Formats: sequence, C-alpha cells, structure tokens
Amino acid sequence: MYEVIVNPNKKVADTGELLVGLGDSTVDNKGIALQHKTQTVYYESLSQYVYSTEFKNLNAPQCCQQIFIEDFSVDTILSLWIFLHKKLDQVLPENVINWVNYASKWEKGDTTTTGKAFESYGCLQSALVLSMKNYSASEIVTESLDFLSTLIRQDIDPATISKLTNNSTYGQAYESLEKEYKKYQALLSDNETAKLHIPQIQSNEPMEVSGIFLETEIISSIQKVFLRNDIENSPTRNGFAFMAVYNVKAKGTGNDIVISVDPLKKVHLKALWKALEEEENSLWEEIRPKDNPRPLKSYPDHNGPNEPWWDDMGKYTLIAAPKMVHGQYGRRVSWERVKQLIKQLYAKGAQL
Repeated sequence: MYEVIVNPNKKVADTGELLVGLGDSTVDNKGIALQHKTQTVYYESLSQYVYSTEFKNLNAPQCCQQIFIEDFSVDTILSLWIFLHKKLDQVLPENVINWVNYASKWEKGDTTTTGKAFESYGCLQSALVLSMKNYSASEIVTESLDFLSTLIRQDIDPATISKLTNNSTYGQAYESLEKEYKKYQALLSDNETAKLHIPQIQSNEPMEVSGIFLETEIISSIQKVFLRNDIENSPTRNGFAFMAVYNVKAKGTGNDIVISVDPLKKVHLKALWKALEEEENSLWEEIRPKDNPRPLKSYPDHNGPNEPWWDDMGKYTLIAAPKMVHGQYGRRVSWERVKQLIKQLYAKGAQL
C-alpha cells in the first residue's frame, strides 16, 4: 500500500519517493520524478511520456514508498496506472494507447472529441473525486485506479462510457456529475461574460469568441466541459471559448489564476502572456528571482525568472500564474489588473 500525498510544490524526489507530474526528471533525484515538461523530447501529456519511456531500477526496495501528486486528474491517474504496471512488470493491454491519446486530448482542453459530459471519462473521473472530499488522498487514488482499471479491462471507449449498471463507482461518479451540472447553472448567474476578439494562430486575424471571468474556489474540469459547450448562455451562442478563472485560496500554487482558450478554436494568447510577464517584471522591480530559471519555450536562452507565467509550452492556449518562489508568492499582478489587460487586448470598446 502506497501513501499518496498531494503537494503541487514538491520539487525533488527523495529516496523512496515517486513524483507524478512534479519535479524535474532530468536532474539527479534520489527517488523517481515523472515529469514530461522538462524533457528534451516533446510529449503531449504525462501519460504519453510514461507510456513511451523505459524506466530502470523500478524494483528497488526504496522505490515508491510515498507518491506525491499535483492533483487527481485524468493524466495523473492514467500515468500512475501505467507506471505501476511497469513497476510490477505487467504487460499493458493494447487499448491503453487509446487512453493515452484521450488523456493527451483532455490535457489540451479538447472538450469536443473527448465525449459528451455524461459519457466522458474525464468528467466522470473528476466527478468521482468531487464525491470523495472526505476521503484521504490514498483512498481517492486507489478508488480512481480501480475504476480506470475496470474501464480499460472491459475495453470501453473513454469518450463514450454508457451506463454501467453493476458498477457502484460509476454510479457514484454519475450522481456527482448530475450535482455538478446544477452547480454550473448557478455559477453562470454570478460571473461576468463578454465578447472577445482573440487572434488566430495561423493568421493573427481576430476571431470573435465568448469569454467568461470566473471568481470561484473551484472550477472543475466538468464545469469547463459545460462551459465550452454552452450554446444557450454564451454571448456568441457557440460556447465559452475563453475562460479566466480566479481562485483566491489557491495563491502560490499556480492555479490561483488560470486563463485558457479552447484549443480547437486555434487561437492564442501570446500577447496576454507577454503583457503579464512585463507587468510582473515591473512590479518585482529588478528583484524577481532568476537564480534557477524554470525551463520555458518563451525563454529559449534560459534567462527567465524562476517562476514565470506558464506559456503552455509556447502554444499560449493556457496561461497560469507563477507558483511560490523562495518563500514568496511568485505572482504580484492582481486579478483586477489581469482582467484589465485581457479587456485592453481583446475586448473592443472596453471600459478600463
């Protein structure tokens, strides 16, 4: 039995520790750090990296006594499921590659080909986690791994999961999903929406999209699916392709401000990322920590800050706030200023 600990700020794997989606697997860890973002080869998801990589010394006595994770997401659970099978030297089912591809799409924010909300593994997994708020991290991961294993062994398509009448975990997840939809309907009435004009990747010509500014403690991946596909309530009547989410209680984790666009729209937020970094540098007044820069596509010379705004590996479809750095909050740009910059860049005729 492994002890699972949720710690988004874990940087180094010590002896007996496994980091899933955390740390840097290219440096000298005493334990094991599974991290695709620091590899020289590009991987679309952590699952793809773990699936494609051969690991050494997996049977060492001190391997994986403690497992550190960032969250209970599709990518985290599938990556751990694959890794544990490799650790036990078990042959992976052939259909696992379908699940890896699904996880990669889910990580990109694809809410179209990953299935309808009530049939999507991503939504069901998220709903399962939400239904287990009073459980330990170890219990949630164990239940999630068991659920995933059942689906894979039955060769079920992760995008079209129909009702599993004899599976109590599925029933629990489905019921939780129904509750989330009711919460989503309430969420819409409390937050600001707008028409925005976001540049397209190929031409930089602006595309009109619906945007929403959310101030909420939790914005679940389920609610994101509802938002992306909400034809009725979005100003352009084709779903909310732009979301800016502020969670004041998550400051320092990198998840306190997350701004994203629907990747299928093929638009980008590069101008916003540049504006946020410039604003951040100005507010730090030359003392922004740069002694250990985080690898980032936007800083090819490795001369950026330790904790920059995340650039989604240079794709600029998801921008996330800096994490803690040297015991300080890495973000100094306020939420109000972030909103102001968004409107200044993308809202025609915005009042600033």
